Amino acid sequence: MVRKSLFFTFSKYVKRLVHGPINRGPFARHNQRINCFDCRHNSPASFPRGLVRGIATHETTTSKGTFIPSPEQQAIVELCRTQNVIVSARPGAGKTATAEAIVANNTNRPIAVITYSKRLQIGTSSRLNAYPWSDIFTFHAMAGRLFKNNIVVYNDSILHSLRKQAAMPVWTGKPYEIIILDEFQDCTDDLFWLTCVFISAVTHAAGGRAPQIVILGDERQAIYGFRGADARYLSLSSSIMATLSPYPWHHLALSKSFRLSHENSAFVNKVFLGGEEYIVGSHSGPKPVYLHVDIWDHWSIARHLVPLIRNYGPEHTAIIAPHLRTNRPLSKLTNYLSGSHRIPIAAPISDDMPLDDQVIHGKICVTTCHQFKGNERNLVIVYGVDNSYFDFLARDLPDDICPNTTFVALTRACTQLVIVHDMRHPPMPFIDHTELYKTVKFIDFSGKGKIQASTPPGRPLQTGLLLPANVYPSDLARHVLNETIEDICAKHLQINEIMPNFPNVHHINAPDVVLTDSTRDHYEAVSDINGLAVVAAYEYALLGTLTTLGRKAQVAPDASNIERQAIWLCREACKYEAEMSGYKSRHIQMEGHSFNWLVPHLDLARYRLQAQFPENAKLHFEVELGEKRFSVANPLGGNDQVTDLRGRADIVQYSETLDPSAAKLDQRSKKSGVQTIDLENVSLWEIKFVASLSLEHAIQACTYAYLWSNEHNRDLPPRIVLFNVRDGRRWDIVPRDGVASLRSVVEETLVAKYSARDTPTTGRFLKKCARTKAEVERIHRRRYRGI
Repeated sequence: MVRKSLFFTFSKYVKRLVHGPINRGPFARHNQRINCFDCRHNSPASFPRGLVRGIATHETTTSKGTFIPSPEQQAIVELCRTQNVIVSARPGAGKTATAEAIVANNTNRPIAVITYSKRLQIGTSSRLNAYPWSDIFTFHAMAGRLFKNNIVVYNDSILHSLRKQAAMPVWTGKPYEIIILDEFQDCTDDLFWLTCVFISAVTHAAGGRAPQIVILGDERQAIYGFRGADARYLSLSSSIMATLSPYPWHHLALSKSFRLSHENSAFVNKVFLGGEEYIVGSHSGPKPVYLHVDIWDHWSIARHLVPLIRNYGPEHTAIIAPHLRTNRPLSKLTNYLSGSHRIPIAAPISDDMPLDDQVIHGKICVTTCHQFKGNERNLVIVYGVDNSYFDFLARDLPDDICPNTTFVALTRACTQLVIVHDMRHPPMPFIDHTELYKTVKFIDFSGKGKIQASTPPGRPLQTGLLLPANVYPSDLARHVLNETIEDICAKHLQINEIMPNFPNVHHINAPDVVLTDSTRDHYEAVSDINGLAVVAAYEYALLGTLTTLGRKAQVAPDASNIERQAIWLCREACKYEAEMSGYKSRHIQMEGHSFNWLVPHLDLARYRLQAQFPENAKLHFEVELGEKRFSVANPLGGNDQVTDLRGRADIVQYSETLDPSAAKLDQRSKKSGVQTIDLENVSLWEIKFVASLSLEHAIQACTYAYLWSNEHNRDLPPRIVLFNVRDGRRWDIVPRDGVASLRSVVEETLVAKYSARDTPTTGRFLKKCARTKAEVERIHRRRYRGI
């Protein structure tokens, strides 16, 4: 069998942003033609009657009212006829509506709208279907159209690979005259490279005529720094993109929020933003509710939340927290709401999976700030708004200003905002206590009638490495930059593709989401259940055990009745996941479900997994591995950092017969010199049931292999195999320097994930942008001049 390796081997900032006056005249009457004048332009922006049918802030907005383009939006539409425009758009200020206004008022001028996420792309598309001269892409989808063979670019890793290959752009689409770039505060170096390539290619396709550029974003909503995003791609765009479009640059703000009420905007402005009138509300609503409570007291919290949830409806409610996976106070609350009050909950199966509209429909959406960005609900409950956020999650951020993640969380509510402040911690240091009591309905459970005093702001930033108490291999590589992961793997690993993925027709397309309540149109995510059930089915067929599902002794239906077994295994997997994660809402909500969605797929999935092993394979499933006080040197000096590294490897394959207690016996007998297992021929398998394998999965498998080697005092690591049951793809992973390489993979990933570093200076940032643009210019010289 052929083994194929996966690894083969600015301009100076001189322009000031121009702030022009905006005509803030009164709104026009419904269906009235609107004219807007700017002091430097004689021609008015005239909007067709059809446009004032009502522009909302988001496709799924809960606001019932309609409105016509605001004076701020009108000014943007007029300016982008002849200039480039940078728009600082406050939360809920109608960026999608502004894009529609631009498209509607530039009839038959080809316009491209580029969005950051698929969710935004779908929402924008639904608004612009009536305008055939416009196209809406995600950045990744646009990349797929830009490069040869219409390659599918579904993540940043593929985009980064295209960049490293200096792929040649070929734009055959419309010669756009206006390009609208949305959410540009989330731009990364690779996305900036892609943007420059795209604009240059469009300019060439238009015979050298560069398009006008409209850039939308909000520096205060920049929350993806861990992905390499930098808000300065927005704030300094007039400098770093000056050579791409020769037109003058103009800076405008969309300050009026059609999402936030006057009460919510006043609370955010006065309490969290030092009195700055950053957001202008658009309607009246109730005061925010401020619960000063022990967050472990879920009964007291629920007593105040349940009436609000009943009033607004679960489908219009969201709970936002800084993290979910190990958030036991939050899981206790959601379990209580589901179990005792039968309130439907969209409980998380991951902190970083995109929200699925089918799954969250009709339920309380329990989510992180990063997952919920771009969304809104009438009732929003926010956890983590106290000083514990700086102690545990934001030690590298200044504590005298509002963190962007907190700002985003506080600006998701259309009507009622609820803040849950853990009374065991002081408030954030920068908040205005006097304004807090004026702007909220304060509910205190401490018995003191007020919150404790804030700690003085200005504590020194904690840069360098700071490890948490526990790290799990399944989480290790999450939120690490793709290029960093690629560099770590290329340096320490040789990844060989033993089996390529099957053609799409042979993929096991078991559903990731299933209908659970046809009356209420409720769905649940089940991709994690699928993976557990497939491995458990193979384990039970081979050994008659179910350690994969945490069962020491359990009798499952015989494999000859595939339907009964598939149903039983999925039900048990759902229960097991609820026990392991702590979130039981899905298990409660699926009590009456048939659990039969895997029936057509289980036999093939089990056979595909079984075919990877010899007939007499000696396997252990769900093997517990760990190392206490795993030590990592601090790259910036100071004391070494330690953490407990622990997890469960899916399968460990031995070459000799093992009884169920062999692994533990081997560990107990090391001191006596008794050897019960052949440790020379061991394979460690990580089994996935996913759309595609990734280098994050490889790092997870290598972490298990390191832990196994450490527990058995082995200098030579086990064979490492990563297998995806869904598409049949299989990687063999060979560390270049044995166990030492595996440890380096773990150490370097920990350092990359848990190190806080200083933000590059503006000068360094501009130099990086200049290098990126020069890289793009070289590509286009080769493409268009044959160099």
